[in-house]
Amino acid sequence: MAGAPTMRPSPQARPSSIPELGAEDGVEINNLGTFNGVPQPGTNITLTAHVIVKNPNIASFRYPNTTTMLYYHGNVVGEARGPPGKARAQRSQRITATVDLITGRVMADPNLLTDVASGTLVVGSFTRVGGRMRLLRFVQRHVVVTMNCTVTISVATRSIQQQKCKRHVKL
Repeated sequence: MAGAPTMRPSPQARPSSIPELGAEDGVEINNLGTFNGVPQPGTNITLTAHVIVKNPNIASFRYPNTTTMLYYHGNVVGEARGPPGKARAQRSQRITATVDLITGRVMADPNLLTDVASGTLVVGSFTRVGGRMRLLRFVQRHVVVTMNCTVTISVATRSIQQQKCKRHVKL
């Protein structure tokens, strides 16, 4: 039909265009009060983690405060909150979070001595970033991106030996 308006597809959030979370290698251990390699009671271990919010969209992604939880053998041993921000279109935004690891909770775990004797500590982390993705200034989508990581820390060198992360996106 001549003169009939053409229908344009509405903008959709495709899996390839959804914001992603990533973790930089090299989580920094800033403060580690130990005696013979064992954390001392009453002292906290301070970690600095760098999380990357990658936005492959042609639109921006705004997010409020971020939350990161640390786990040792399934128990919460630390928490951090990151600042709000905006990942501009087709850019990445770096979030720096300082995490205080509560050594009293780690020390109470019966597996600690075995882990220290083996030379490695395995710590889990869970990061959640929820926000709004704006498409073409008119359409907004609420997006929640989560990342679950397992980090193996060398007790002797105080460094990250291995880091594996899994991501999940919910629209």
